[in-house]
Amino acid sequence: MLRLILCLFSLTTLAGIKDPDLIRFCQKIENDFKAKGWGKSRCDEINWEYHRKSTLGDPIMFTTFGSDADREKLKLDTTVVFCGVHGDEITPIKFCFDIIYDLLDRAQNSDEKEKLKFKDRFIVVAPIVTPDSYFKKKSTRTNANGVDVNRNFPTKDWWKLALKLWGQNYGRDKRRFPGNRPMSEPEVIFQMNLVKRFRPQKIISVHAPLTLIDYDGPDKDHKDTKINTTAGHELLVQMSKEANSYRIKDYPFFPGSLGNWAGNELGIATYTLELPTSDERKTKDYWGLFQKAIYAAFLNSLPATETADIPQNVD
Repeated sequence: MLRLILCLFSLTTLAGIKDPDLIRFCQKIENDFKAKGWGKSRCDEINWEYHRKSTLGDPIMFTTFGSDADREKLKLDTTVVFCGVHGDEITPIKFCFDIIYDLLDRAQNSDEKEKLKFKDRFIVVAPIVTPDSYFKKKSTRTNANGVDVNRNFPTKDWWKLALKLWGQNYGRDKRRFPGNRPMSEPEVIFQMNLVKRFRPQKIISVHAPLTLIDYDGPDKDHKDTKINTTAGHELLVQMSKEANSYRIKDYPFFPGSLGNWAGNELGIATYTLELPTSDERKTKDYWGLFQKAIYAAFLNSLPATETADIPQNVD
């Protein structure tokens, strides 16, 4: 029982990162944090995992909190958090690091009552999904290949609509180019792999600066899932309340977007949190505003869906 209680809050501090690519990347992150006045990145304290690199060679990394063996065996409620999907959206990246810091600090300082809250939880955090676009001299929305990675998921409507709507609605704006084919980008395959591997009940994707929280997930038209239709919406409302009644907006999903692919098609409760700005000076304010909302998502269970339509050639 004690192992279960402590599994989420086991310390993940490393004696030292040995992978040369991670060492280099962590130094890159450290320099970036210093330039932005964010303090120490603590990157070398975090137990990173990565299996894929960006086009320019940076690790696309993530960290987990909890026991992966218990996640599968005990069907632990799982939440995946993505940040830095668009590199010019600066504040989400620090926001994801703040989540990681907070979980690490709770591991060290929480009492047993606090740890009990997390005994049936598994959390995955990917703070910089698209490093190539973030670490450009001037950060961009698109990746190194000029693709908007939130328009490149292999949704059922991609071939019919993605390029067509890109031309009709956005005048072939380069910032929103969906790619020449779906699932062409390493950052998209990375996100799909995490969903395939961890089968989360919830996904939170943090963006900026639209000042809203949006939900995509099972609704009354979904006949291929047994999830409680109202549960995802109820959590949406709770997250909003925990953030001073932050604006809820039913934002449309697009061909190739994560919300369309994971929320609409796979039936996974998918929340897009749009922070108010990309102003790097506001990161402390945003963590203060949304911390309780994030923990509401972590600590409220949603039933697993039975949808498993993830391409088997994702690796």
